[in-house]
Amino acid sequence: MCNMCTRDVIESAPAPVAPAHAPSRALDRMKKKHNIVTDPHCSEKQKEVEYQPDLLAVSTKYTKICYDHFKQALVRVQETKAYVIATKTTQPFHVALAVVVLLAWLSRPGNGSISAIRGWRALYVASVATHFGAQVWMTLVSGIVLYFNLPRHEFGRVQTVLFPVYYAFNAVISLLALIAYYRTQCLTHFEHTSWVQLALLLAVFSIESFVRLQLVRPMLRAKHVKTQMEEAAGGGQEVGRLILGELAHCPRYLRVLRTFRAYHSSIAMGTMIALGCSLYSTMIIVDSMCR
Repeated sequence: MCNMCTRDVIESAPAPVAPAHAPSRALDRMKKKHNIVTDPHCSEKQKEVEYQPDLLAVSTKYTKICYDHFKQALVRVQETKAYVIATKTTQPFHVALAVVVLLAWLSRPGNGSISAIRGWRALYVASVATHFGAQVWMTLVSGIVLYFNLPRHEFGRVQTVLFPVYYAFNAVISLLALIAYYRTQCLTHFEHTSWVQLALLLAVFSIESFVRLQLVRPMLRAKHVKTQMEEAAGGGQEVGRLILGELAHCPRYLRVLRTFRAYHSSIAMGTMIALGCSLYSTMIIVDSMCR
């Protein structure tokens, strides 16, 4: 027989018919026993006997929805930097220790007015000390050590992250010191007020706020352009110095460099003035302790 004939025979053969599904006698007996009546082919009957969820079913459904939303929110929280800092670092223990020490100090006996003055004075002294310490560390220790030990572009990337945070932090701390000092003088009816101290605190807050709001962003923008041009020319890996190389003959680079240095010099001048004011404020606190 040829292939064509074989194909014809195969195609003309009737397809096997699946045997009809025989009803289960055990299932029928169970339906009769429990008086179960089903008619899957009648849509009206199906709608009539359709399951209506009760209060428990509805509450379970919405509980599942709330649980899913809570789980998603928990995952988002666990991906934040704050959660990582709180669970993976030791900083929370430092904060907890500081809070315990503060509460122990505040629990010492004293009448209401004295306790209020003590609290504001503590905030004032702590703010001035924290501010002065941050200035000394950032200006005289951290900046110098990093500049003379890291490639210039790596040092620039570190400063890009630190500068906005540093000046915002210092501005907030100096504002706290100013408010605490003024509040202390209000409680003591301005008996031993140092108007020089008040002026110094106000000057420090004004300088650092101006630097953070007006100078840091354009300085970082100019630094970013300068860094890109230096990387394109293969520079920026020197440590503790600036080598212009072929960029010394690029007018655009020199303009960007002058812009960056102008902003950076203004920020440095403001930083040094604020550091001097903070040092003088500290000396005024020392004088008040010697009375």
